[in-house]
Amino acid sequence: MAPRLGWKLRWRLSVLWILQWGITGTILTYLPVYLTDSGLSATQQGQLMAISAVGLWLAPFIVGQVTDRWMSSEKYLAISHFIGGVTLLALPVATKLFTASEASFEVLLTLFGIYAVCYFPTVPVATALSFRHLPDADAQFGKVRVWGTVGWMMAGFGFSLWLGGGQARTWITEHFPATTDPLDSVASLLAWLPEPSTSDCFRIAALLSFALSTFCIFLPATPPSREPRGTIAPLEILRMFRQPTFSLLIGISFLLALVVPLYTLQVPRMLVQMGIENQWIPAVMLIGQISEFPALLLLPLFLKRLGLKKTFAIGIGAWFVRYVVFALEGPMWLTLTALGLHGICHVFLIIVIQLYVDSQCRADLRATGQNLFMFITMGIGMPLGFLLGGILGESCFNAETSTTNYQVLFAIPAAFILLLLIAYQKWFRIEEAEDASIDEGHIEQPGIEPVTD
Repeated sequence: MAPRLGWKLRWRLSVLWILQWGITGTILTYLPVYLTDSGLSATQQGQLMAISAVGLWLAPFIVGQVTDRWMSSEKYLAISHFIGGVTLLALPVATKLFTASEASFEVLLTLFGIYAVCYFPTVPVATALSFRHLPDADAQFGKVRVWGTVGWMMAGFGFSLWLGGGQARTWITEHFPATTDPLDSVASLLAWLPEPSTSDCFRIAALLSFALSTFCIFLPATPPSREPRGTIAPLEILRMFRQPTFSLLIGISFLLALVVPLYTLQVPRMLVQMGIENQWIPAVMLIGQISEFPALLLLPLFLKRLGLKKTFAIGIGAWFVRYVVFALEGPMWLTLTALGLHGICHVFLIIVIQLYVDSQCRADLRATGQNLFMFITMGIGMPLGFLLGGILGESCFNAETSTTNYQVLFAIPAAFILLLLIAYQKWFRIEEAEDASIDEGHIEQPGIEPVTD
């Protein structure tokens, strides 16, 4: 019988993930629209997104070593999110300077880089912290990680309501007249708030960042491993590349990371081109986050019945299908359906690899292992993908009509993913015993005992 996940641990890890992804949910879905309205080209936006790799370059070689060997994970999270919150408050100021003078792009790049150093390494640290405390990580991680999806949704939908509250209120009172007086009362109570601004995405994210920094005092104590093996953690993790299965999965994840950024960079602008108003882009993009709920619930079943190789292949196939749909430029309902594939695209790829990496690492190497995965995929692959995506977006943009040819833009990565899926199915091999141990959640890890609350 699997160990029980206690309520005291569950609620603390759940709030951690709500705030962790709430920060991103406030910014990421609206950022391409905000930057476009601020006068930045697709190439410049790709450069800003790519500079986020700076944080992931440091992650496996500094942050992983710090949290695995020297500093408690919750202390590191508190410090990083506080500095990140301060940086977020500075970003809209720098953007306005660029809009006014077009001479401060380097300042924007620097601030994006500082924030990347603060935020992105916290994701694998939070993952390693969760894995360390969960009695049965394979079965229970999804139960707490799903609250990250909730946080993303709440932040994105809340920001859309903040920007489009007046429009939403008009629609509601027209269709439901009985709500007029209650809504007027709520409006009078909130009259002290400032007028909504598109740059509030940074300010709201900063508030969430400060909230998470403060909440870290409630997280379970996660000191460095009591029994470090005497060597530098990143060097030990690099030796894992001698394992063919580990190397192949990380390599495939890297290649996928080259085409995934197009989703973040281009889909919000594609929805605007299709007629959706700017302020409702974060709310529409939530369709993707909603789909993570069933995907997280189904993941253990798929791993058990199909194994790691087929589950991972389904995730690759989902990316191929959604890019094909985007390239078809079909009706709105079909595009929204492709957005709904996000759960399978994300969960069946990223979380499967996170579980695999955690299962292969000793207790004093887990944070470093998660950071190394983030470094290779998001620190190298995604920045290259953002740069390539910015260049591709620029080449598919028609200045005369101010529209983008999304048929060509998404057909190219769709073809690349199809080739990758064929190669994966043909050449990737995993031992049956190893696959079964991953699926059942009882991989042998000598000397590792979960931290109990």
